[in-house]
Amino acid sequence: MQDSVDLAPQTYDRTQIVLHWAIALLIFGLYAVGLSIDLFDKPVRPFIINLHAVFGLTLLLLVVVRIFWRLTHKSPPLPANMSPLFQKAAAAGHGLLYLLTVAIPLLGVPAFLYRGRPLDLGLIQIPAPFEANRDLAHQVTEIHGLLANILIALVVGHVLVALYHQFVLRDDLLTRMRPR
Repeated sequence: MQDSVDLAPQTYDRTQIVLHWAIALLIFGLYAVGLSIDLFDKPVRPFIINLHAVFGLTLLLLVVVRIFWRLTHKSPPLPANMSPLFQKAAAAGHGLLYLLTVAIPLLGVPAFLYRGRPLDLGLIQIPAPFEANRDLAHQVTEIHGLLANILIALVVGHVLVALYHQFVLRDDLLTRMRPR
């Protein structure tokens, strides 16, 4: 009789895959909207900024759920031929992705609220808990934008490394996160 061995799955589970791609879409969508806010007519900008904030909070919620899910569910192992140095680089890269996807929305909230407007969630409005301070709002928005640029650079690097694994190393790393 063989001992029961708890093996790691060969692919991510459906929840991890859905969260991964939903977060990826939100990141690119939020980034595109953030870059294009000045292209909207002035009367529409507050609505677009509010929408950006609401979807940013949605991103934060999904990232928190994903972190919880990742901590409580097994992930597939890294390719056997991946060196310890590259394993550490992968862990550091993922850690930075998680850190930034939490930090950026957390900075976006005060950047929004320091404008002195309430956050409109549709059914409820959350009033700004402090007086409008355009200078502080601008400074926090600048940091928010800088971190968003860094996040996009990391995401692009993440995609390039995944493609390198899939098409150069041919270790099927990308298939672990492919929707089924």
